Amino acid sequence: MATLNQFQKYSQGENTITNNILLMLSSLYEINPRYYEEFIRGITEDSNNYEVIPSFLQQVNNKGNGFIDGHIQIKSSRIIIETKIHGLEWIKKLLKYTDSFKKYEYKLLFHLSSQKYGSDQIEEIEKHLKENKKTDNIYFYSLTYQDLIDQLKELANNYPYEHYLIRLNEHFEDYCLSMNLMPRSKHVLRAMACGQSFELNKKYQFYFDLASRGYREFNYLGIYKRKSVRYIGKIENEIEADWSSEKGLNIINAKFEVTEKQKEKLIEAIKDSLHNGWNIKEGHRFFMLKDFQETNFIKKSPGGIFRVRYFDLESILETIPKDFQELATSLKKYTWE
Repeated sequence: MATLNQFQKYSQGENTITNNILLMLSSLYEINPRYYEEFIRGITEDSNNYEVIPSFLQQVNNKGNGFIDGHIQIKSSRIIIETKIHGLEWIKKLLKYTDSFKKYEYKLLFHLSSQKYGSDQIEEIEKHLKENKKTDNIYFYSLTYQDLIDQLKELANNYPYEHYLIRLNEHFEDYCLSMNLMPRSKHVLRAMACGQSFELNKKYQFYFDLASRGYREFNYLGIYKRKSVRYIGKIENEIEADWSSEKGLNIINAKFEVTEKQKEKLIEAIKDSLHNGWNIKEGHRFFMLKDFQETNFIKKSPGGIFRVRYFDLESILETIPKDFQELATSLKKYTWE
């Protein structure tokens, strides 16, 4: 059974995608208006002008004509979003949308797609916006779904104990991946916080998780403990199975055909885990690993991780070594936050 996701996945039309983008933003605002404000400021790299939080002031100078006792203000703003699945909107059509802006507003125009306009096209759009008095002081941003995911992930990392924010981040990233709205890397590392199961994970070169939990596709699994990914391995198989001493191993589902060697290893791992107090007899998925290697991929920022963290190794390493041991060694040179 798949984990319930708050974003609708059964249609890929632009209207549905736009609806889910707005749902993400409105959910972010409902969790905390400050998070929403920080998110918009983050993707626009503007730390001052965009505001949704009222400012409360007293004794405000009334343009030289006395002082106002109490003054509450929210800056007026408007964001217009044009959504494309993979392509780019015609520039002339995009510029027409600016007619909805009002003179007194802080104006943001977002073009959202899986690809960005080239630098020459952005210069052309910005030139037209400056030349037209009706579109004066409009700030244009060409954004990808990856940009939204990265900014939401950064926000979640900044507030590691805000569970609703973390869940929103996980659901939105899962939605974008399932709808093929962002490029898929062949070198995704899923780092899992292991804690007390660390020795079992290391001994049997596996990881167990609730079968009901959803997750994005990944190629490598990392065993994380005490602010570092200590071991990594390639995914050999993903097996959903139940175990009982009477019936033995009951395989419910598997990514690949389960070999006898994998069955024997999994049975031994489950028995040992049960002996150590882990109730994994039912409702669990087991990630079986191969080419298991020691590494030391250190988290340098304060605090731990909230269960899971994904890394696109193509954006971290200069090149991806063909030898997996060399890849594990290379990660020791890098840190993350």
